Amino acid sequence: MLVPVAAIAGLLAAIAVAQPSTPKAMVPPPDRSGGGSSSAYAVGGIAVDVTARNIDDARRAAWTAAQRQAWPLLWVRLTGRTAAEAPRLADGQIDAMVAGIESQGEQFSDTHYIAKLGVVFDRSRVAERLGVSINLLQSPPMLLLPLLIDGGAGNLFQSGNGWADAWASWRGNVTPIDYVLPPGGPADNLWLTVWQTGRRDRDGWRQIITRFDTVDVLVAEARLTRSFPGGPIRALFIARHGPDGVELGRFVVRVQSEAALPALLQDGVRRIDAAYADALRAGRLQAEPDLAIDIAPIIDSEPLIGEALPDDAQLQVAVITPDTASLATAERLLRGIADDIVVRQLAVGGTSRIEVAMSGGEPALVAALARAGWALERVGADLVLRRRPAAVVTAVPAGPASAPVAAKPKSPVAGPRTAPRPAAAPSAAPSATD
Repeated sequence: MLVPVAAIAGLLAAIAVAQPSTPKAMVPPPDRSGGGSSSAYAVGGIAVDVTARNIDDARRAAWTAAQRQAWPLLWVRLTGRTAAEAPRLADGQIDAMVAGIESQGEQFSDTHYIAKLGVVFDRSRVAERLGVSINLLQSPPMLLLPLLIDGGAGNLFQSGNGWADAWASWRGNVTPIDYVLPPGGPADNLWLTVWQTGRRDRDGWRQIITRFDTVDVLVAEARLTRSFPGGPIRALFIARHGPDGVELGRFVVRVQSEAALPALLQDGVRRIDAAYADALRAGRLQAEPDLAIDIAPIIDSEPLIGEALPDDAQLQVAVITPDTASLATAERLLRGIADDIVVRQLAVGGTSRIEVAMSGGEPALVAALARAGWALERVGADLVLRRRPAAVVTAVPAGPASAPVAAKPKSPVAGPRTAPRPAAAPSAAPSATD
């Protein structure tokens, strides 16, 4: 059976499309795990339209053109200068800084390639090119909470939230803000609630930002108001910062139908990010000094300079914590008993578990806690933190020094012997009043 030449040519073209020989790797879609590196150095939404001898050449040319367009945008956002001031780099120099290309939608034939692309730059290579100027406008890791209020009901991650999805998929611009977006799992639903965004309690926020390895919190708020189902939508966007929810900017966007809602939310993401970037440049995006856990003792501790702490110096301490105040009190207690101690949350709940690393291991920890009036009690496989029982005090009768009278009871004036008091029940957990 003879196979037409056209069919063979089509098959070869399909193989070439499926296995391109372009050097850059395609970047997978972003997830909600946070991490600012990819989002801070990714430029998306670049439209390309290229015709070449074959699809592989067209794709190569399109990727080169996208990189050429992305470089000035990266320069503008990271330095605050104009695109005209961006260094004039050869295509090869730009290509050396690119970590990958993200396809945000493409169409192609044998010779024609049309797509919307994202260019992901390598942070370290860009830093080498820009020098110190890149560090002037890069924020530390910031916990981002996308708060959606739709029809009066608030939502973070507890149910479908198009506002959170817009942040998770957004790579439309380069941003100097190092966002950390929680994945929205079951544990996050317990910690991160609409009620939490309005709290001012520093202990609660300190535990949350420590859990996500951040130094501050940003609340991006979107309030949707519908004229009628399927009709016009008015969205009020507010950029808030810190535990007190300090407002950094607000704006209103309107669309005519429900079908335009995804585009409205994407526009809200872009403009709120611009508000945060402006606040960073103006010096208004500063974290409170005592909000994040101070890690200086960890850096300066002798074991990390020399040899690592042995395994027996790392312990897990169980603490009964009915509320956030008791957990915060327990952490403050552990951090205050020694200068070289390292404390880290492992699990939080009714019984929380805290990892403690300290020179000398368990004996040193027990001795330090004893000096503070606390003890570690072995309960099964757990070391439970409890307050030490009160000391038993026995009163000495104040009788005369003469020979005692055998059959006569002591006079009340001399003072009765007090019965030994039973040991006080150990406290289950540190409390805010301890």
